[in-house]
Amino acid sequence: MAVIAIIVAFATLGTARFIRDFKAENGLTVRFGTSFSHPVLLGGTQQTAFIKVDLTGFKIERESDRTPVNVAFVLDKSGSMGGQKMEQAIEATIMAIDHLSTGDVVSVIVYDSGARVLMPATEVTDKEAIRQKIRSLVAGGGTALYAGVLQGASELREFLDPHRVNRVILLSDGQANEGPSTPYELGELGAALIREGISVTTIGLGLGYNEDLMTQLALRSDGNHNFVENVDALAMIFNQEFGDVLSVVAQDVRVTIDCEDGIRPVRVLGREAEINGQSVTVTLNQLYSEQEKYVLLEVATEPKVSGDEVEIAQVSMTYANMFT
Repeated sequence: MAVIAIIVAFATLGTARFIRDFKAENGLTVRFGTSFSHPVLLGGTQQTAFIKVDLTGFKIERESDRTPVNVAFVLDKSGSMGGQKMEQAIEATIMAIDHLSTGDVVSVIVYDSGARVLMPATEVTDKEAIRQKIRSLVAGGGTALYAGVLQGASELREFLDPHRVNRVILLSDGQANEGPSTPYELGELGAALIREGISVTTIGLGLGYNEDLMTQLALRSDGNHNFVENVDALAMIFNQEFGDVLSVVAQDVRVTIDCEDGIRPVRVLGREAEINGQSVTVTLNQLYSEQEKYVLLEVATEPKVSGDEVEIAQVSMTYANMFT
């Protein structure tokens, strides 16, 4: 069930106040607040200011309460992944899969010069069979990263469900050198996937991977990006990231900021946004337990008369509560 929160922000010469009206049927609600960078505006001049919307996920009391997941592991098995890197990637993936439960869905995709499905999307029943398939991996070939992510998304679609966490977890240690390979192309892929409710977590291993490319893919899909310099730390990063995936409390989080007359929205910093006249909409795919996220909107204010109280914006939020 969606939870609605309304916040109206006012800026005046000398005072600032925020009015909150929360409507929820239980205590499991995303905490929601706003702030305005210029509670005191200089009269008679145009100014640049910022509206910040803060979101915090509620706490999951028991791990057994978590939301089911639909996860695709997309693993780089190119030639540069040989030796200890491949061994650690195998063990880290197996460790993550060991956290899955009945009702979760898992798939494993590997890529070198092309992409192939090692384990098609299936509900978790026989973990040992999955482990054996992953342990059979041998490194060799190029790096068709784009194709790997596409194949991972294709497997997710077999069980795509708004009541599950739908996530690609991508591991690579190098440069994409087969198929589309620019940060722009991977960013566009991420933006397309988020519209389906699919986020991509990217894990860059070592110093040779394309950080800009991996960051754009994660950022545009509202996923996470992690850098692992030392292969020995890979298992820890996998465990940390997978812990986040297993703690999603809200999905399809939509923040709408309706700016009042005389307050012109300029841009949203660091996030995809739709600006239509005075209205700004930002969609975040997921919010984890106790995770903090924010939306930062730059606005331009028209000159105002000194002493006036100025209404800045009305901010509303909706989300799918994974526990109601």
